[in-house]
Amino acid sequence: MKKTWIVLKTEFINNVTRRSFLLTLILVPLVPALILGGISLFGADEADSSGSFFQPSQGDSLPDGYVDLSGVIKELPPGLDSNFLVEFENQDTARDAILADEIQGYFLIEKDFLKSGEMKYFREDFNPLTAMQTTGIIDAVVRYNLLEGDLDQLETFSQPIEVNRVDLAPEVEERDNTHPLAFYLPYGVSMLFYVVIMTSASLMLSSITKEKENRVMEILMSSIKPVELFTGKILGLGFVGLLQLVLWMGSGMLLLKLGGTTLNIPPNLQLPPQILIWGIAFFILGYLLYATIMAGIGVLVPNLKEASQATYVVIIPFLIPLMLVGAIIEKPNGLLSTVLSLIPLTAPNTIMTRMAVSPVPLWQ
Repeated sequence: MKKTWIVLKTEFINNVTRRSFLLTLILVPLVPALILGGISLFGADEADSSGSFFQPSQGDSLPDGYVDLSGVIKELPPGLDSNFLVEFENQDTARDAILADEIQGYFLIEKDFLKSGEMKYFREDFNPLTAMQTTGIIDAVVRYNLLEGDLDQLETFSQPIEVNRVDLAPEVEERDNTHPLAFYLPYGVSMLFYVVIMTSASLMLSSITKEKENRVMEILMSSIKPVELFTGKILGLGFVGLLQLVLWMGSGMLLLKLGGTTLNIPPNLQLPPQILIWGIAFFILGYLLYATIMAGIGVLVPNLKEASQATYVVIIPFLIPLMLVGAIIEKPNGLLSTVLSLIPLTAPNTIMTRMAVSPVPLWQ
């Protein structure tokens, strides 16, 4: 048992400390995290810039004016003075100010504004790039006065109403199959399991064949039993793959959770929390199966080149769920998905792909 632990620790440390492994381990979750952070950052900046009620236009140096015939505007909000919005008693003085290049345009608030809710904007040359921002300022000023100068009420009034949907029958809720993630999310889960299991099992094959070619295996056999050696190698490389799976899958689920609002991901497309637990279980079973097969191939063949050729036969069954992933996603509880879930060589990939789409019966 002690020698098995030494082999396990050696295999784990040697693989985890490789630069290529560390870079892959960190960069795979880091890249999507940076992309999501960039989207959130730019989205926040956009939201901040659009949330300012009285932000003046940056494209025009001249202020706007207004003629209030209805008497709605009694005062300007704090921070907005005559440098941005100038009051005129009538249209004649406002027109003269335009001709004198004192203002760029003026708003006319008619006497029946409270009934009609309409106002007019006069300007010599219409600029569509700043018209919406200018209109937003006068709109916020009018709302501010209608709310009797209460900025808190203005902010609440200007925010859209948030409606939280409560589904009384969530078990019959259908997936939004038109969303791109309806396909790419289960496909990503299937690809993740293929990469992690095959990478870990291939490391087992590579380790054995290299030690045979270098004659290191003969030296090891003189001081350790074959069962202890292979057990230590399988467990050590299994922990390496398990570390990858937990980190990548956990960070992926976290990013989906944090980016649900930013990327507008429907709730029924989120991965269920239990998929991580089942993922660990099916990784262990799938890895033990394929690592044992790879170890047997490594013992039988004389070198790594011939071992790589022999692994094609072993990889083909594991590729079947990946090649039929479209059919599995479309009918996760269909006959094809059920049959592939019951075959040991195809079960890990198939089960995890199905769990990313819909619940899987416990007996399967």
